[in-house]
Amino acid sequence: MSDLKLDLDQLDLLKSRIDKALTVINEEGNMAHEIGGLVGDGRFSGRIESFSGDWNKHRYDIRDNLDWLKDSVGKISDSFTDIDDNLATSLTAPPKPAAASPAGKTNGPVAV
Repeated sequence: MSDLKLDLDQLDLLKSRIDKALTVINEEGNMAHEIGGLVGDGRFSGRIESFSGDWNKHRYDIRDNLDWLKDSVGKISDSFTDIDDNLATSLTAPPKPAAASPAGKTNGPVAV
């Protein structure tokens, strides 16, 4: 049987890094407008604004994908943590007694 080894700390680190990328990409939208006002040349400023508008469409797609990825990594981490906790509990908890069968019923085949 193969062993499954998963470093949950690495999943948490990945989620944190995705969150940082989301922060950067969300702040990025205002930067292009600020730069456009600083260049001084109207034509160049217009080109920056035009690029910014086109880039925003793609930036929103990237942001949505990063949101989805962050949520997915969180769900994977939570699921494996729950599985690990349940397995650990089942190994350390005392066994549950067998359920009693109703009167007159048997739990298996009966020799006749």
